[in-house]
Amino acid sequence: MNKFLTNILFLLVLVAGSTQVSAQAPAVQPVNVPKLLAAANKAYADGDHATLVSSLERVHQARPYNSEYMYRLALAYALQDNKSRAYDLMLRMQQQGLAYDFTQTDDSKNIRGTEVFDYVNNLMLQAAKPSGEVSAVFTLPDEVIMPESLAWDPTRGKYLVGTIAEGQVLAVSESGQVEELIRADNENGMWAVLDILVDESRNRLWVSSAAIPAFRNFSPIDKGRSALYEFDLKSLELVHRYPVPVDGRPHALGSLAQNMAGDIFVADRALPLIYTRRAGEAKLKSVLAVRDAVSLRDIAMQPDGRIMYIADHEMGITIVDFQSKQSGKLITPETLNLGGIDGMLLWDNHLVIIQNGISPQRVMRLALDASGTKVEAVRPLAVAQPVFDFPSFGTIKEQDLVYLGGSHWQNGQENSEAITVLRTPLNANEDLMSAEMLMFLEKQKQAEKQQEEADKN
Repeated sequence: MNKFLTNILFLLVLVAGSTQVSAQAPAVQPVNVPKLLAAANKAYADGDHATLVSSLERVHQARPYNSEYMYRLALAYALQDNKSRAYDLMLRMQQQGLAYDFTQTDDSKNIRGTEVFDYVNNLMLQAAKPSGEVSAVFTLPDEVIMPESLAWDPTRGKYLVGTIAEGQVLAVSESGQVEELIRADNENGMWAVLDILVDESRNRLWVSSAAIPAFRNFSPIDKGRSALYEFDLKSLELVHRYPVPVDGRPHALGSLAQNMAGDIFVADRALPLIYTRRAGEAKLKSVLAVRDAVSLRDIAMQPDGRIMYIADHEMGITIVDFQSKQSGKLITPETLNLGGIDGMLLWDNHLVIIQNGISPQRVMRLALDASGTKVEAVRPLAVAQPVFDFPSFGTIKEQDLVYLGGSHWQNGQENSEAITVLRTPLNANEDLMSAEMLMFLEKQKQAEKQQEEADKN
């Protein structure tokens, strides 16, 4: 049995036909993060540093990958003049490649002026400098609003772009010429396009769509409705529409994945659910629920269909083994922060992740072990690039990651600039931690050991 299966961190219900199999840990009282943040804000205003620290420690425990919460907690330790804990957290942040300047606030004054502070803070400043390789493929026209998905279509030799605002599927050449293939209308019943998947071997184009307010023709009557669409890839004729089964709850089908058998899997961004349309079947069925999820973003699947990877913007990456009907968290080194993932793809037993909810924004390549459950090496491909404006989803073409370099969600439809599609080679750069940093860490350990021995004497 794989090691990750012994560390079940959440309740997952896996549905195989009509049989439900559940794997669960002992019941844990849910953490109310907004309430804790409100308590932390009040404690900060009142100068109650003990409550500030305790509240933020619980927030960090519940959202360990959120870099902003880590930053606030380190400053809370500084306000308590707890140098040891502040430095430990700063060092952990630096090891994870995070970029923050602790000298920009008076809250850090108690921990400044030491060799450790200056060294680690300077390294974090260096992490904010651009690195890696990025080039522009094309820039979408201004009238393409809220592009949300990207796929490569080898039959046309073009990229397919799905849009939220107009509910379009566009074909775009590398020279930037745009052709509309599909648009949401009364005939096809589509809404905003959240993801697209090209199945060349079966001549199919799959589109996930949802009725969300950002869709320009949104009607409150449709709110919460969502469906998976199957088109003929060549003719673009609608083959079938697979609506989410009616259950009285809102849904927003998003990221798509496919196994070798032709089964389609789709993540629900409104609820922590994964649906499937089995090959040859005419209905969409729920296959699993991830109970610790906060915001499901993307999914990827091993070619044999045994393991699925589920990326959550706040909670990192979950693994589901469909063969054993077990699940757990991806095993990672402490130097890897999995916060803020939007896009995630599988390439040659590597997970390629696009992180925009982290400082700095970045593209990372994670080498997996033979079991596909553990990260053996971490490599940054592109970090803190000036062209990054919340990079999101992408596709793999040959040896390159091609992805949306920005997002219109941040500034709104009316105040957004044209989105550039970027290319980053998948074979690039060096390992995450430098030799210099490894030497520094070794010196720190030796110093701590000497101090412990001195205290004993």
